Amino acid sequence: MADTTQQQDGQKATGQLPASARVVVIGGGSVGCSVLYHLAKMGWTDCLLLEKNELTSGSTWHAAGNCPNFVGSWTMMKMQSYSTELYRRLGDEVDYPMNYHVTGAIRLAHSKERMDEFRHVQAMGRQMGVDFEMMSNADMQNIYPFLETHDLEGGQWDPLDGDIDPAQLTQALAKGARDMGAQIIRFCPVTGVSRKNDEWIVETPIGSVTAEYVVNAAGYRADEIGKMFGRDVPCVSLAHQYLVTEGISELSGRTEKLPLLRDPDSSYYLRQEKDGLLLGPYEKDCRAHWINADDPRPADFSFQLWNDDLERLEWYIDDACKRVPILGTAGITRVVNGPIPYTPDGLPLIGPMPGVPNAFECCVFTFGIVQAGGAGKL
Repeated sequence: MADTTQQQDGQKATGQLPASARVVVIGGGSVGCSVLYHLAKMGWTDCLLLEKNELTSGSTWHAAGNCPNFVGSWTMMKMQSYSTELYRRLGDEVDYPMNYHVTGAIRLAHSKERMDEFRHVQAMGRQMGVDFEMMSNADMQNIYPFLETHDLEGGQWDPLDGDIDPAQLTQALAKGARDMGAQIIRFCPVTGVSRKNDEWIVETPIGSVTAEYVVNAAGYRADEIGKMFGRDVPCVSLAHQYLVTEGISELSGRTEKLPLLRDPDSSYYLRQEKDGLLLGPYEKDCRAHWINADDPRPADFSFQLWNDDLERLEWYIDDACKRVPILGTAGITRVVNGPIPYTPDGLPLIGPMPGVPNAFECCVFTFGIVQAGGAGKL
């Protein structure tokens, strides 16, 4: 066992480094903890997760936590539908409290072409036990009375959509993995890797561990870890903002939460957050960070955010207020502006690291919370 006297940012590593592990997972967000949990559940309990700071300290901690089943890819829908099924039972399975609100979601269509897409996704969902339903404007207003529908073609209903607390999800996966014998060491960054006798030597400030397999689950720092393996991970960190409003009287009197509302044409999601609303746009002129010398990535950005930049969201906020007028009646109490990693096609990197033996990637998740469960199993 290596000694734990060295520290990361003044914090001592939270365990003793074993001499070896069958798998070392790098990164302690929702995805990394899901990988560890599923490895342990399938019988590989001699596995170790290393996190440079605290669990959830990357994109996980500031994620909105939405959990849609809808996606245009068969594989991604299989992953997401598995995740939502897992999350509904995970708290009881590992004996950890979790806030998971299955509210259902309405997805809006501005055109006949969008409705055709919804029918295509509905057919895929039918094969996976997700019963998407096509909706008329009247159907949507019955479920969401504050919605303006005069210019819409219709919509789709996902009965199993909702939102989950990302930190509770991650800690539940971590607890389940630990209970089955897997190990997690926090405040223990990976500083380098090397190959020796067909095994990996993973270096940290408190010593090295020998591993048969290594998994890069480092989120928006996946490119840093990739370089240690000679791999150029295609990713960039984009700023994603969402805002939370003050309480709205029309919502405080309701006995049930509103369903999630998604507008893929105007490009935002809207959900009830306590007695207010949470709006998260995906703007056309998005902003990338940490891509040149003028904006270097800090050595540690754990639990940090960028300054608000709401001017970029003005069109989306205005559009959402026209769609759901009660949104415009309340002030803003909080704005979250944090990094989310993107690949060029918006899909995560999952599977063997190209050209590198016994090294795998499970990283660069744009929708990491809802995809974490399925990605860990996959």
